Amino acid sequence: MPTIKNVCVFCGSNHGYDPQFLEQTNALGTYLAHHDHPVVYGGGKEGLMGAIATSAMAAGGQVIGIIPTFLRELGLAKDDVTTFIETATMDERKDEMLRQSDAFIVLPGGFGTFEEFTTMLSWSQINVHQKPIALFNIDHYFDDLVAMMQKSCDAGFAPQENMNLFINATTIDGIFNGFATFKHQLPYKYTN
Repeated sequence: MPTIKNVCVFCGSNHGYDPQFLEQTNALGTYLAHHDHPVVYGGGKEGLMGAIATSAMAAGGQVIGIIPTFLRELGLAKDDVTTFIETATMDERKDEMLRQSDAFIVLPGGFGTFEEFTTMLSWSQINVHQKPIALFNIDHYFDDLVAMMQKSCDAGFAPQENMNLFINATTIDGIFNGFATFKHQLPYKYTN
């Protein structure tokens, strides 16, 4: 496994109703800073996005915010981060996040967070990248998503081995233990 330096965090632009979401986001930001992992994230100031950046910087960490121009123009950007990168489109934002990152952690969020996760997962499946991806499954938030992905394997739309392309962890230690043992292995995809 390659060395992990920069960690991209995908997460919601709201806090969500469960206080654990914010508590664990702040704990993750602090952990990443204390373990010298610069945070790469979507550049927003609201919700868990703002919290991951604020907690990492408060703990002395580096933060790289990446946001498209139209979201900055709506006043949603947190531009007081270590490095602020503006992109023309949402797709360019994801491309830049991939370039800047060595691993991905997905916190609870909404449709945009799901899209970021499934984009990185599908890109891993077709070997665009070989970087580890972890769901931080706080309070079982992602259980139904994982079950749906398992259903796609059971129904013959994805190889069972592709479930190993991501880590499903309930703790920060579980995430980094998963990163330490991650091996990007692709089976033959077209089985039926």
